[in-house]
Amino acid sequence: MFALHMFNEMENLQREMDQLFQGLGFAPVHETRSLVPGFKLTDSGETFTVAAPLPGIDVDKLEINVVGRRLNISGESQAREVPEDAIWHRQERNAGSFRQSINLPEQVDAGKVEAEYKNGILLINLPKIAAALPKKIAVKTA
Repeated sequence: MFALHMFNEMENLQREMDQLFQGLGFAPVHETRSLVPGFKLTDSGETFTVAAPLPGIDVDKLEINVVGRRLNISGESQAREVPEDAIWHRQERNAGSFRQSINLPEQVDAGKVEAEYKNGILLINLPKIAAALPKKIAVKTA
């Protein structure tokens, strides 16, 4: 229990030091969070679905492409305008550009990939190619 508490306190200290130096114009020494929170990849049998929470993303600057079995996603999130005289107490939402690549377990039909951005969540549906889908083999009797 003490070790977990100590770890949490060290993480809090690291975050506060990063915020202090960022406020002075320096980049953090150790970045503990990513601009893009964890992507989820699920397999429904016929399609893969990627879900990514991307609040505040500029959809016009979002690029999605599939090359072989690799899904590439890049985009840009704009910082919210804050008055110059505002005092920061906490800032956890990052702004800037990101690039993420996901290796897919199987080939997908790149021509049928669809993407939707709704309520800050990017959903990408990647249908598998016909050769990757399971096929039932009929058994003939003599």
